[in-house]
This record gives sequence, structure tokens and C-alpha cells, in this order.
Amino acid sequence: MAQLDFERPLRSFRCEAMWLCEEFSIASQSPYDVGAQFAAEMITIRLHDAWARFCRELVIISAYGNVTTMGGQRLTPSMPSITSRAKVMEALDSTRTRAQRRNEPKWYSARECIEAAQNLRIQNFANVSAALGAVNSPASSLRAVRNFYAHRKKNTAIDAVNAANFTGVHKPQVFHLNSFVTGGTTILESWTQEFIAIATAASQ
Repeated sequence: MAQLDFERPLRSFRCEAMWLCEEFSIASQSPYDVGAQFAAEMITIRLHDAWARFCRELVIISAYGNVTTMGGQRLTPSMPSITSRAKVMEALDSTRTRAQRRNEPKWYSARECIEAAQNLRIQNFANVSAALGAVNSPASSLRAVRNFYAHRKKNTAIDAVNAANFTGVHKPQVFHLNSFVTGGTTILESWTQEFIAIATAASQ
């Protein structure tokens, strides 16, 4: 039963990501519809949020322990002060500066998420850090695109254009994510598949 603690966030993320990908595909069938464009942009923003939520839950579960990973590793609380899930963030804050404690780590950032996991001394750190830090992670590309759709600023547009698979695009339109890449999948589909693969590897 304990293994379900790792299966739950993984299953939740997988279902949400696949649902968002399907909704994006539906919206992309009406590329000249303003409502469809808005929906597609919100879908992209929510996928980014879903990834951040998964990464946060992964680290909290790992630090709290009292659980077996999907790969069979039995975890105990990573620090003596962690006696409940609520104590995980308190333990993490004890390792951070006063300025850092004003906000939680940027969980969507592999660097900050891995740093938090390291500070918490989670026992499955090697596996989590290897998965989240994978070179094929689409997290930075999704972040760049998400920022443009959320803020509409010149610098975010430049970052989005420079993101993976956006080379040569002068103005980042949301439905460019429906362009096909190697393997016959769209950009958003490939990102979704990669996120799910990374999440699965991190949960082992």
C-alpha cells in the first residue's frame, strides 16, 4: 500500500498532462478562432504548473519517507525534524537564507528542485536528481513559451523564439506547438511524453 504514495502523484500528473495534450489538439483544429487560441495558451500555462506541482510533491514525499518508491527503495524521514508532511517545508527553510525563505523554491526549475532535494538529504536523491536533470527535459523550453503567453513582453517573446523547436520563428504563436517533430508527434505531444518519462524515472 505504501507504494501508492508514489504512484498517486505520478498517476495524477500523467492523467492531467495527457488530458491537456488532448485538449490542445482539439483547440488546434480551429487555429483562427480567438477562443481556441486562448484555450491553447492556458493549456500551455497549466502544463507548466502541473509539472511544478509534481516536482514539489515528489520532493515532499521523498523527504517525509515512510514509503517505498516504485523501484522498491524503502525511504525513511530524511531529517529527524521531519515528523509529518507539514514539517518538510520547515526543515527545508532551516537550510535556506532569510531572503530565500520568503518564497518556496521554483519547483519547475530542475536546479532549484534538485537543490531543495539535496538540502533535505532525501535518500533517493541520486535517482531524483538524475531524472529531473536529464538533458532531454523540455522544462526550460516550456517555461520560455509559458512566460511569453503569460506576460506578453519583448524579452519573453525572444526567449520563446529561442526555445527548443522554435528556431526560425519570428513571432511565437501558440499553435506552433502543434508542429510535427521527428517521430511523427507534435512539439506539445513530445514534451508531454518526455515529462511523463522523466516523472516515471524520478519515481523509481
